[in-house]
Amino acid sequence: MKFGETFKEYLHGDQEWFLDKFSHVEYKRLKKVLKSCRRCRALHEGSSNIDQTDGGQNPALSQFCQCQSCPVCDQMFFSELMREATDIAGCFSSRVRHLLHLHFPTGMQRCMLRLRQCFKNDQQVLVEEGKMLIEYITMNAIAIRKILKKYDKIHSSANGKNFKSKMRAEHLELLQSPWLIELGALSLNFEGSDGESAFIQFSGSFSCDLDAEEPVMTLLLPHSIKLEYNLKCAICLEIVFNPYALSCGHLFCKSCACSAASVMIFQGLKASSPDSKCPICREAGVYANAVHMLELDLLIKRRNKDYWKERLVAERAETVKQSKEFWESQTKYVVGY
Repeated sequence: MKFGETFKEYLHGDQEWFLDKFSHVEYKRLKKVLKSCRRCRALHEGSSNIDQTDGGQNPALSQFCQCQSCPVCDQMFFSELMREATDIAGCFSSRVRHLLHLHFPTGMQRCMLRLRQCFKNDQQVLVEEGKMLIEYITMNAIAIRKILKKYDKIHSSANGKNFKSKMRAEHLELLQSPWLIELGALSLNFEGSDGESAFIQFSGSFSCDLDAEEPVMTLLLPHSIKLEYNLKCAICLEIVFNPYALSCGHLFCKSCACSAASVMIFQGLKASSPDSKCPICREAGVYANAVHMLELDLLIKRRNKDYWKERLVAERAETVKQSKEFWESQTKYVVGY
């Protein structure tokens, strides 16, 4: 079955009520843009023959597709696709963030959720919506990949490939979202928490190996997509502890990221300078919107308790040391010696 039919069935399947609230790739509309471009290209090929006979005296025909790219199609196609990818990434991150708040409630929300648990199974809600979100991001990522491949085939160009690179540079690569890692960690954290088959089904596609030389989380998604996320901090070369994902997508321990950003642990990454760069990709301004990976931290805590406790003690000691040095320096500045 062609992907277009598969995607259509997905949009109008059991989750249609869910998808009504979310943006998605307008696959059929984008294919229509490519079909119209093929007609332009046919006219262009016809105009080439005419130009050879009339000496290129027909300027109107030169406005059609120039084989490698079509300015009209480029503007319609890529601007529409970029808008859709941005909306999908925003919907996915906001919904996952809301979902994780149900698992890690704070303050008044915790009291409300405990009261609600007397009447409703929130864990079941987490499982069902988690599965729908994973399928949502996977299907849209595949749709984007398919339509870009189609674009390059029709235009005999690499514009679609270049657009994928642009999406990566703007952090719109859907399957590399830190929120997808958090969903994977959430599913693995359900293992052993309850014997219900729904939990097993949710976590069955995910695995995590923290004992390997390169600690990794593996996500086996629909349509035979296999993703691997390295869980080693590039600074301390250990399994990430109290992990943060910078907006460029790279994972670091909080203490290591603070060190790289030249801020103290108790100040946090939001105190970093806008000029601070990622130690790996050297992109600036990636600390302010860093994502605290709470589910991943809980997963590491459960899978490797001794290591987690050791790192916790070390981070607390370093935080106390930095705090003491900071306030001593502030006192000397105020007193004047």
